[in-house]
Amino acid sequence: MRMRLLALAGATLIATLPLTATTASAATKCPSGKICTWTKPKFGGKKYTYNKESGCHPRSGRSVSNQSGKRITLYKEGSCYGARFEIKPGHYTEKTPWPVQSMAVWG
Repeated sequence: MRMRLLALAGATLIATLPLTATTASAATKCPSGKICTWTKPKFGGKKYTYNKESGCHPRSGRSVSNQSGKRITLYKEGSCYGARFEIKPGHYTEKTPWPVQSMAVWG
C-alpha cells in the first residue's frame, strides 16, 4: 500500500512539471529594467533587449515585454507614426496586432 501511495505521489508530481515549465511569463524572459521584443508571436524567434531610454526608437517584433518601469507605445509605422497601442510597465503581449516598426518610451 505504501509503495502504491509513493508511486501515485511521484506520478502526480511528474504530471505537474510540464505545466510549470511552459507557463513562464514574459517577465521572467525579459530582464528587469529592460524592454524585450521577439520576432515571432508567443515569445518565439529571435529576442532583442533594449534599454529604457526615453524617446522614439526604431524597433520591430511580434511579441513585446515591458519590464522597464516606463510606459511604452508601439507603432505600426516607423518614426512613431500610425496605428498604436500602449504597454504599461510590468505588462506584455504575446502577439501584437501587426508587426511593430517603432516604439516610444515615455518618462
